[in-house]
Amino acid sequence: MQMNFTTGRQVPLVVGAGALARLPELCLAHQARSALMVTDAGIAATGLVDTLTTLLGDDLPVTPFIAPPGEPTLATVDAGTEAARSLDAPLVIGLGGGTALDIAKLVAALAASPGAMADYLLARTPWQGRAPAVMIPTTSGTGSEVTRTSIIADDQGRKQWAWGDELLPDAVLLDPELTLSLPASLTSATGLDAFVHALEATSGQGRHAFIEASGLQAMRLIGQALPRAVVAPNDLEARQQMQVAACLAGQAIDNGGTGLGHNIGHALGSLYHLPHGVAVTLGVEATLAWTIEGREAVFTAAADALASGDVASDLPARFSALVDAARFNAALAPFANLKMDAEALAATMQAEENAPMANNAARRPAAEDWLALAEATVALFERRQATLISATREQPA
Repeated sequence: MQMNFTTGRQVPLVVGAGALARLPELCLAHQARSALMVTDAGIAATGLVDTLTTLLGDDLPVTPFIAPPGEPTLATVDAGTEAARSLDAPLVIGLGGGTALDIAKLVAALAASPGAMADYLLARTPWQGRAPAVMIPTTSGTGSEVTRTSIIADDQGRKQWAWGDELLPDAVLLDPELTLSLPASLTSATGLDAFVHALEATSGQGRHAFIEASGLQAMRLIGQALPRAVVAPNDLEARQQMQVAACLAGQAIDNGGTGLGHNIGHALGSLYHLPHGVAVTLGVEATLAWTIEGREAVFTAAADALASGDVASDLPARFSALVDAARFNAALAPFANLKMDAEALAATMQAEENAPMANNAARRPAAEDWLALAEATVALFERRQATLISATREQPA
């Protein structure tokens, strides 16, 4: 484990049921004269944008920016930035899941930086500043609200990333009441995404004690709360535990990075446009036993965090049990007819944009490993796909 390290800035958090009422003071503290609210059509349809606009009142006029469905794209961020640059002293509010928050973070940075979003991919160009920003997650998974990274698709549909201290917001508001309407399949996939963040950060090459402090606690909370949040969606205590866990896991990856599951997950996203939580869950479940082999000591603490007394060799089966308890297969329903190509997946896993994740993994793939890992991922997807189809057929008409 590294003995010399630095950590990123910790974003102030406002947490708890009813915390949404604190939004005006969080926004007005930055002397903004307008606000750009970045969200998606699903959130806008709930009336939440109107609620927040009314909450902010005349003191901070709100301009909504409704992002199109799907992954963030260069065009979407550029359009949002144009809207922000047209406002008088704007503050950017991100409202929604990881997609909306990633867009909002990028818009805030690009609003105060020259050029277009394409200039800043893979951290090739330093940001020149950012507009003030407040993030309000409505899912419990990505941890994007507290990370210096955003994911975005380039013009070829490849998942890329942008990075910088400027992507950290000024404040984060965690209100579990905003997650109560989240469908079970999204609760499952986003919650498992948070677990993967914590697992990969605490076992990665950059791990240290501060990463373990947040990451191990995130895994404990998710193991307890995620099945409850899926089965009993109105369990506000479980919902808040998941929000806190996702945020802790986000802090862990902000300092420790991700690993092989994200390498595979980003490749799956580029090739097949699987949602991020679905893709990284498949990537980790398919390869966890391989990753642990020979590195058992690295995973001992994670195994014990998920189930007290477990050892590293127990972790793959215990993770699969959590995936099942979270009813993850339901998240695969939109992809019942998808066919994957292991060779294409292996090639994309080795692309430049995915290299940092593989290089940070507890066990780094060698040249002869890529295809076998891709084949294991495809085989797992097909098994879970078949289980879902079988269960659907067995349901009474």
